[in-house]
Amino acid sequence: MKAKLEGPRKCHMTDASLVGTLLPGFCEGEAIEPLKWEKVTLEIILAPMANNWEVGATESMLAAYRAALNLLFKDFNKIAEWRALGPNMSTIMTGWKKRIARNKKETGKNIEKGVTALPFKLYAHLSKHLAMKDKTGPFSWCYSTLLWNLMCRSDSISYVNLNHIKVKDDHLIIYFAQSKTDQEGRLAKHPKAIFGNPLNPWVCPLTALGAYLVCITTRTEVGNSTCPLFQGSQSETATRFRKLLQSLLCTVELEDFGLSSECIGTHSYRKGAATYCSSGGTACPSSSAISVRAGWSQPGVEDTYRRYDGAGDEHVGRVVTGLPMHSEELALIAPTFIPSTDEEEKFIQECLHKCMDSSQINVGVARRCLASLVYHLDILREDLPANHKLWADSLMKDRVLCTRLKSLIFCGYEGEDLATKNDLRATGVPPHCSMLRQLKQVEREVGKLAPNLENHMSMLPQIIQSALDEAVEEGKIEGAPITTANLERTITRVIGTELGDLHQILGRRQELVPPQQQAQERSLSDYGLLPFRKLLEKFEVPSMTLRQAWQHWSRGDTTSFGRPWRLIQPSEIGERKARERLKRYRKLMLAFQEKVPRDAWKEDGTFEEYEAMFEAVKGQFQFNSNTALKRRHGELSWETILSLKYKKQRSS
Repeated sequence: MKAKLEGPRKCHMTDASLVGTLLPGFCEGEAIEPLKWEKVTLEIILAPMANNWEVGATESMLAAYRAALNLLFKDFNKIAEWRALGPNMSTIMTGWKKRIARNKKETGKNIEKGVTALPFKLYAHLSKHLAMKDKTGPFSWCYSTLLWNLMCRSDSISYVNLNHIKVKDDHLIIYFAQSKTDQEGRLAKHPKAIFGNPLNPWVCPLTALGAYLVCITTRTEVGNSTCPLFQGSQSETATRFRKLLQSLLCTVELEDFGLSSECIGTHSYRKGAATYCSSGGTACPSSSAISVRAGWSQPGVEDTYRRYDGAGDEHVGRVVTGLPMHSEELALIAPTFIPSTDEEEKFIQECLHKCMDSSQINVGVARRCLASLVYHLDILREDLPANHKLWADSLMKDRVLCTRLKSLIFCGYEGEDLATKNDLRATGVPPHCSMLRQLKQVEREVGKLAPNLENHMSMLPQIIQSALDEAVEEGKIEGAPITTANLERTITRVIGTELGDLHQILGRRQELVPPQQQAQERSLSDYGLLPFRKLLEKFEVPSMTLRQAWQHWSRGDTTSFGRPWRLIQPSEIGERKARERLKRYRKLMLAFQEKVPRDAWKEDGTFEEYEAMFEAVKGQFQFNSNTALKRRHGELSWETILSLKYKKQRSS
């Protein structure tokens, strides 16, 4: 409506001096009143919109019409009149939106607004087919990958300038001096990070940019120092890519993706890239970083407090370039030249000047793009047609030079020897990628040790089983009863004696063990099970103090032929009373031994060590009576102490 009102007025401007003094609604100080504002009603101003129902109104059409009306009233300083119409206007707009939604439900029209977001899989498919065009391939491939990675409008790509492409750390950065949502250039100081993709050349913006720079020989007109990336006017460049894209969509089977060519346009790249970054996985970048990169305003105070930062944009750059966000491969450093000698550096510079115009392109940008291009050259040779413009370059055709160039390229992870030596670091990497890479390294190391480990561990059950079978048949395990503690000590001794330290097991090679040693028969003593002499027929535990009972328990005496009494089992004694007495003795001594700290207990300790154990534990077996009598604990027999222990347990 505003354009219709201004059109006739501008047509009558015959005096050029008046153009600079005219403002909307004014001419030489006199207000131009194209409408009789007192007679303006909703029926009049909404009549044109109501007529559009026949051609099919949409939500975006309603929003644009309302914005035009708002601007018209604002330009003529009729804000009060517009506010008076506002409530009723909102009610009518809401009714129209419901009508549009009901129409979609009844007719089955497309629910999505505008063009459809481009899936990443389809984007990769389209980029590959665009790149394979023999004449227009370099342009359309480069335009497509930049349009996706920069997450901007198609017109903005047309204005990309070679002077605004720089190198930073392991990636490129591109500045935008102005955009649709930033007319004043306030965000021009915030560049967008562009990363390479070593895994897929067709979605790698550095590879596509390198191929385009190699194929374009005349980048600027004579006397033109603006250095635009794409030749021709900006509007022609955007239109050219749109036509190439639509031409390709007519030949691609979009039914496999559930789409049609009518719902895909250049804006699908912007929608698809933003959707992929925000919802393409469960480890996506922050919504604020995505909004800042796409140039969208954030609601409320978020736009004030959540601002641009390089790390967030670098994370978005890594994800949008197609690196797998749930893998350690997200942290890959893009291909880069790392010469080790001056001769190799000179060779790289010669190749660079041979295929690119170094006077128009930043040298660092050219090096990164050429490195990515050479790194993927084998795949490009397989898929690109023989008459492709890329193969017209003398360097790209020379396999010997390209092979030598590729040998000077590093592509890997931060922390590798070559990366550390040349101070290469990966930027924009989330912490889970570093942890995943460390887990992968552990997995590889364990995989190398698995065969050796399985060989040794397969022998372990047989060794333990044979030792236990032999001990059980004899009724003894190191002369002690079959208890959990004794089984634990025996198995531990078997493992320690036979296999040694686990780290030595993993590092030992099977061939180092002599065959005769492997086939050697093993005896009971080989497994830590000691043979013993038979007890005397009249063996019986005597009455003695707790200290003496502990000395016999730990060291034994001549009646047991030097064997500690803890190794004597009741089954060795034939007389019933002596056997029951031994059982009571063992209950007390086992309770006493359990109080000894685990790190202090020794199976083959010295007399002094066992005395120290006794002194540390004896206080826990001194039971006082409820009478005035004072017990002489050092003189009590072990039978009395056992009775007092039972009495205390019953009372508690």
